[in-house]
Amino acid sequence: MPHTDTNISRDALRSYGMQPARQERRQKEAEEERNYSGTFRVYGDEEAVNPAKVYVDVLAEFSKEGVLRPCRITWEDGRRYMIDRVKKCERRASRKAGGMGLMYTCMVGGQEVNLFYEENMKWFVTRK
Repeated sequence: MPHTDTNISRDALRSYGMQPARQERRQKEAEEERNYSGTFRVYGDEEAVNPAKVYVDVLAEFSKEGVLRPCRITWEDGRRYMIDRVKKCERRASRKAGGMGLMYTCMVGGQEVNLFYEENMKWFVTRK
């Protein structure tokens, strides 16, 4: 019988180092898992996933009609910025940082800032 590629046995391939045995492969994978010392990324943790999104503390007030209005932003380094005026509030997604919720277009120190209130009840600003 002529020798063809389809007639090569698994033992012959294994002996040439072309295909490791299943047990050897499992042992190698288990050893790699034991020796792994890297960090794990939790995909539900938005801060680890997207560095363009900066979670901030916001002082906000509810009116008697139930309208949520942000008043002050506390940046991640502790600096506080008063919100001069809220121009508009609409349901939007942040294209740069990801996330969906209410986008407040605010005037802070003469500059327009987009402040987002996510459905998970967190406030964030996109990093410039």
